[in-house]
Amino acid sequence: MHQILENLASEHEILPTKLWNAGREMSRRFLSAERWILPFFPAHNPSPISRLSRDVLREIFLWSLCADGFRSLNHPGQLALEPLTLSHVSSHWRDIAISTPSLWSTIWVDRPQEAHIPMVELWLERSRQCPLILYLRQTSPPLPGQQQFAPFPDPREYELTDEILLLLGEHLHRWKRITFLFYKGTQRALLNLPEIATAAPLLDHVQLSVKTWDVGDSLMIERIMYSYASVKSIVGHPFMTQECLCWARLTILDAKQLASSINSYLGVLTHCPSLRRAEIRCAQDRLDAPFIPPSRRGRLRLQHLSSLTVYADRVDLRSLLDGLILPKLEGLVLRYSYAPRRSGDPQAVWRLLTCSACVLQRFSLKDVAATIDNDYHISYLQSPQMASLVELYMQVNLTDKVTKFLTLGNAEDGLPRMLPNLQVISLKDIRGDHLDELELYRMVVSRFAGPGPDRNGRYSGALIHAFFSLRVKGHSASPVLPWLVERCRDRLDLRIYLDDCEDRNVKVGWYTSPPIPGGYLAEG
Repeated sequence: MHQILENLASEHEILPTKLWNAGREMSRRFLSAERWILPFFPAHNPSPISRLSRDVLREIFLWSLCADGFRSLNHPGQLALEPLTLSHVSSHWRDIAISTPSLWSTIWVDRPQEAHIPMVELWLERSRQCPLILYLRQTSPPLPGQQQFAPFPDPREYELTDEILLLLGEHLHRWKRITFLFYKGTQRALLNLPEIATAAPLLDHVQLSVKTWDVGDSLMIERIMYSYASVKSIVGHPFMTQECLCWARLTILDAKQLASSINSYLGVLTHCPSLRRAEIRCAQDRLDAPFIPPSRRGRLRLQHLSSLTVYADRVDLRSLLDGLILPKLEGLVLRYSYAPRRSGDPQAVWRLLTCSACVLQRFSLKDVAATIDNDYHISYLQSPQMASLVELYMQVNLTDKVTKFLTLGNAEDGLPRMLPNLQVISLKDIRGDHLDELELYRMVVSRFAGPGPDRNGRYSGALIHAFFSLRVKGHSASPVLPWLVERCRDRLDLRIYLDDCEDRNVKVGWYTSPPIPGGYLAEG
């Protein structure tokens, strides 16, 4: 600082007098007393985040990860480099990041390149002995007619994949969840893994795809991976045989990519008594179905299954729903695509819930059929067993019938009190009509949380989250939506997405409304 002042002194003659005196006074105050230190000086006016303890910062860093093995890793731009980014912010952050091994335990490699080798080595070193979550995907072959748009792979991708697998194989005892998607030839480094039940004691989830491998090598790697005794969760792929899988150990089955008949899935579920969560895709009978159904009679009882997701491709689900008893069922998701009318499915859902005597808390219905038939969609919700629902998700062609059905009634208007316990409502319109925004307003307001029924028998709902993606009358210029947003501002989490409609001049996107002055007057 003194040297700077001396240099400035030599230039005193060329500086305006007032500017020189101002600079000299600032320097004197800067050096004289702590109370004169400039407010932006970081040592004496730290930012709020720098005041957080190491433990709190560590938890924030862990939550910043793009993937923890349960969320999707294939989203564009979600390369798991957050630990490295955090460690380059400051020496304090770097010290915390490096001293948090679990921050480095997710290793994400998409289309192997040379730069991935030192990255994997660094992550393995800094993760120490933490369980590893691994994602390794090679360049997938381009779709027909899209060769020119395909990502350019590294010419040594096959060799680099083997190098990475050799590095990871040395830490087999730490593997926790793996996703390996291979589109090149047989990776020998993977085949060299030991076929010993205790070699990977932590490995509980396997997603494996070896599309272009030799059949014999494909069977061999399935036998190796499924031989580990801790594997209880799998994601199936259509070109894998699943012959070596121990079905009795499974607690999670993700087979939404395996289209097969209902009888085939009922046969598979017979061998999965420990299943807790299942996603299946039912289609018409096929000659190349991945499962062979054994003979069976009566309803199949799955004692532990709490979540069931069914994708229906041009098939009626009645025989599946009538073939199950699920006493612990809490979440049911039905996804219909390219399907004709299924007049018996709502009644089959009723029978399933009645026979299972379960307490259903989450129900999701998606129907892409072009026909608008909300009476059919509402019929799923009219079962007495649906009264326990806490979360409702509907993606159908919406009309005002749905919002009127979901509006809580009272003793005065005589409307039914359907689904009184809902805390989450999500409605997404596919190709439906424009909804009456006043009906939407009434439905949401009728479910405001309250202490309970009043002396007139009015029921108080308990809505916490509401998400709507739809078209409303008046659209972005609706006079009702601002009042709805204002009334919900401090009561619940309300999000409205205005979808595209015939009026090209309206705003499409998330609806926002500034606070209304005196908005509290909207109460009552």
